[in-house]
Amino acid sequence: MSIRYFLGALYLTGLASSAYASDFCFVNGKDHWHFETDFAAMTNASFSKPDCVEKSKMQYAEGTTSLFYNHFVSENNALAYQIGMNYTHLGWNQNPRFSGQDYYYGIASIAWVSYAIEKWRWVINTGLSFDAEDFDIGNSGVYYTLLWGRYQYTPTFAMHVGFFGYYGAGSNGYMLPVLGCDWWWSNRWEYKIIFPLETSVHYHFNKQWSTAVMFTTFGGPYRFPRRIHDGEEKYENGIFEIYSTGVEWDMKYKTTSCLKAGLGAGCNFGGWILVKDHNNHHGRYYKFNSSAYGRAYLAFSF
Repeated sequence: MSIRYFLGALYLTGLASSAYASDFCFVNGKDHWHFETDFAAMTNASFSKPDCVEKSKMQYAEGTTSLFYNHFVSENNALAYQIGMNYTHLGWNQNPRFSGQDYYYGIASIAWVSYAIEKWRWVINTGLSFDAEDFDIGNSGVYYTLLWGRYQYTPTFAMHVGFFGYYGAGSNGYMLPVLGCDWWWSNRWEYKIIFPLETSVHYHFNKQWSTAVMFTTFGGPYRFPRRIHDGEEKYENGIFEIYSTGVEWDMKYKTTSCLKAGLGAGCNFGGWILVKDHNNHHGRYYKFNSSAYGRAYLAFSF
C-alpha cells in the first residue's frame, strides 16, 4: 500500500463518536442501564479558502449525551436501546450562506449484541438522527447502521470486520468498511487500529489509571449531512457537512463497575465545511486551519 493511500485511510479513521457507534462493552449482564456524555471545543480556527472568508474565524464545539438500556434475551444474546442528544455549535459570524449556529439532534437506536459464536462478538446497530428543534424526521432524518464483528484470535490479539453506513437528509449517503485489530503488547501497552472507528495507543499505569494518544475527528461520521438553520436565499433549509481531524492526548480513569472518566487536549489539523442548497446541489467548500481543542467525557453503568 502506498503512503498516499495509507494517509487517506488514516484521515478517515476515528469517524465515530459514542453518538453513532458505541463499542457496547457495557453489555455484560450485570447492569441494565448505561450513561455516556462527551464534550469537545476548539479555540478559534481561521479560514483559508475561499478568499471571501479568508479573514474570518470560527469557534466549534460538539457534545453528545446518551442513555442505554440493555437486557439479555438469551444466555449469549442481548438487545441495547439508546436515546440521546447531540449538540453542535458552529460559531462563525461571517458565514456567507447561513446564520444558524446552534444545532440539536435527537438520537434513537437499537442494537443486537451476540456472543453466541465462540470467540466472536457481533454487534448489529441501526438508528436515526434528526433535528430535535424542527422535529421533521422526513426532512432532517439520517438513518445509520453498523455491523461489527470482533474475533478473539489469541488472549491478547483480536481482529475486527464489518461496515458502517448512513443515508438521509437530501439523499446523502456513505458506507465504509470496518477493518482492523486491537492488541495488548504487554500488561501496560494496548494498541487499537480499527478503521474507521478508532486509532489509539494506551499506556496503563494500573487497573484504574491510563493515558492515551489517539487520532480524532470532529463533525460526526465522515460527510454526515445536517439541515441548515436560517439559510440565505436558496440555502434556506440547505445542507452542510463539517469535517476535521486531529491528534489528542488523554488521561483516563475507570473502575470495574464501568465508571469511566477522562480529560483530553489536542490539536486538529484543519478541515472543511461543505454547504449545499436544499436540493443537495451547488456545494461549496470552506476550508479552515488548525487549532487547539479540549475534551471531557464520563460514562457509567447502573
